[in-house]
Amino acid sequence: MKNMITFHKSIAFFAAAAVLTFSACKKEKNEPDDDAHEHENEEITTVKLTFTNAVTPAEKVIATWKDMDGAGGAVPQISNIVLKANTAYLLSTELLDEHKNPADNITNEIQEEGDEHRVFHLFFANADAPVKDSLTTAATVTALDKDSKNLPIGLQVHMATKGAFKGYFRMVVRHQVTGKDGTYAPGSTDAQTEFPIEIK
Repeated sequence: MKNMITFHKSIAFFAAAAVLTFSACKKEKNEPDDDAHEHENEEITTVKLTFTNAVTPAEKVIATWKDMDGAGGAVPQISNIVLKANTAYLLSTELLDEHKNPADNITNEIQEEGDEHRVFHLFFANADAPVKDSLTTAATVTALDKDSKNLPIGLQVHMATKGAFKGYFRMVVRHQVTGKDGTYAPGSTDAQTEFPIEIK
């Protein structure tokens, strides 16, 4: 992604360091929709994950990452995630810029440009582990939203937890202008964070 700004921060959870990276791109209004257009950098101050129990919708778990003063300031505020084992959840992901009033919902940008984006939700035993070490034993994650080619976007997913688990939950927004095929590999990362998670 052109002119992408990334912010790197580390914070200790469960005696391990979780690396957080954020950036986003926004298409200029009235620009031609082609690969040659420039992108305006958009700041992300807040990531909000909402886990809704699929059987009992009133039961929700909300986890947030928030950093209002940007890179070099105070460490971000990050929620711990605690979910039930052997339970189905509907997970929605929101990306916000709360410097603006009302907050700018960057999620809408991802949805509108779904053919170029894929949101991944991954489980790891250790913080900042390589993608190849993501686990399938903690839960099954299935995207519910699709792009114009019927490929997953991933802002809305069905998550079925399995047995007990304690580790890290990573949310990654991949920008895949060319080669989007439903897998992680194509493109580059727009936004990434890890939350401590326990399933019990």
